Amino acid sequence: MDCTRFSSDKRAGFTLIELLVVISIISILMAILVPTLVRARGQAKSIVCISNIKQLGLAFLCYGNDNDGYTIPLHETSTDTYWWGKKHSDGINHTKGFVWPYLQSKLEERSVYECPSQPYGSYNLQGKPPGAIDEPKWITSTYGYNGYYLSPPKSGWFALRQRPWPKIATISKASDVIVFADTLINYSAAEGNPNVWNTALLDPPYILSSNGTYWQKNTCPTTCFRHNDKANAVFVDGHCKTITPEGAKYISEKAKIGSVGGKNSPHYVPDYQQWVQSEGRRRR
Repeated sequence: MDCTRFSSDKRAGFTLIELLVVISIISILMAILVPTLVRARGQAKSIVCISNIKQLGLAFLCYGNDNDGYTIPLHETSTDTYWWGKKHSDGINHTKGFVWPYLQSKLEERSVYECPSQPYGSYNLQGKPPGAIDEPKWITSTYGYNGYYLSPPKSGWFALRQRPWPKIATISKASDVIVFADTLINYSAAEGNPNVWNTALLDPPYILSSNGTYWQKNTCPTTCFRHNDKANAVFVDGHCKTITPEGAKYISEKAKIGSVGGKNSPHYVPDYQQWVQSEGRRRR
């Protein structure tokens, strides 16, 4: 009988060097794959965001079709109603918003009104009354409407109350003017610890003085470039595009808040020069 076949079982194991080599290879692979996966996840969120923005843009155009061509009001002061809904003491009634007939989606987490890269809990609630606790019933939107230009007398800005309310067909360079875009606002002067709130207003880099005679720097612009230093926007002609700061400095570097190019034209208020009144014209 040949007993050599039944020699003692000697199982081979990893040496320390081999184990370290395997760990090193895994670490290298992770270093390569993780950033790629993070970018892919971010890109997926941006795609969802663009879809949301597109739907808001369609609601804007549909409102015009049903309202003699006029643009959506940003805010109706007499009823405290906004494009996204109506504020009540016990929450927000989204069915009263001006876009509701054309985009019947609730104001809630992961809705069409929320950018997936800025989820509920990552910002203070714009719609919440002072002293109220954070609850989803106070969710508004993380997208801002360019009501400063598109509905001046219904924008909530005192200096604009006498500005004409434009019709969509009269807006020149419709492919340049933003309707909705990613937004956020920072109320903190300390850059290292931004105090960010959601805002449903797309405010320009310069705002008109209270007497309407000059433009002044806006200390709180609201365009948020949260998609890898990019923001998503829909324009008056209905097309969507990813936009960048275009060389402008962020007002809030950590929160990625600023403006496209740092100028009102062409994306925010393209005809801003015509808005300024002389003292003589203002008194008449």
